[in-house]
Amino acid sequence: MKLTEQVYVVGGGDLGYRISSPFDCNVFLLDGGGEYVMIDAGSGINPGTIEANLIADGIPPEKIRALILTHAHADHAGGAAYWKERCGAAILAGALTSDILASGDEERISLPDARKAGVYPPEYRFEACTIDRVLKEGDLIPVGSLSLQIMAAPGHSADMMAFYCPELQALFGGDAVFEGGKLAVLTTYDFSLEEYRRTIADMAKLSVGQLFPGHGPAVLQEAQESVQLAQRRFERGEPPISIV
Repeated sequence: MKLTEQVYVVGGGDLGYRISSPFDCNVFLLDGGGEYVMIDAGSGINPGTIEANLIADGIPPEKIRALILTHAHADHAGGAAYWKERCGAAILAGALTSDILASGDEERISLPDARKAGVYPPEYRFEACTIDRVLKEGDLIPVGSLSLQIMAAPGHSADMMAFYCPELQALFGGDAVFEGGKLAVLTTYDFSLEEYRRTIADMAKLSVGQLFPGHGPAVLQEAQESVQLAQRRFERGEPPISIV
């Protein structure tokens, strides 16, 4: 589904666009003028729905040059191995995400607890996948006529990264910030409210016209306000409003 001239949403579960598996995050596609990069992979549960959405939008899956992961949580990275095999896309992720994904370590993404809580089906397993390029903060990824700036964004998870497209003033925020300034607060071992505070402060320095979050609707106008709402709550010492 085309959201803007350059951005499509091709996946999304019960906390998002409801166009693929209920267990998927929002999966976005950035079009830099016939050069395509997918952001996040979904859970890997019934990935054919995402593939069908791509084809419906006129984008052959084999034309996806790269898949960039925001973090290793199963709803975002569980489908990486499928896409690597399906279309030969290079898989790009930060160092922590890369290490988790290469080992398929379910404990490090708190997946056993999530299965017990009913977040994922009891039979669901996280498929390991090798990473083709390890990203670090400050890296710049060219996407045709566009680019993505890589920023560390810990808080929701220790390995979270976000991607900013300066040409579009668009922030692909993963699970860092959502419409209305909401956050994704967890009780997992690597959640940190203090790191979250710093991440939101860094994001508030960007010129954000559009926000493409890991869940919920994209904000296509005046998205800076959503980031600033989250920052103001931190500044006032108020607890964050969580999407979960």
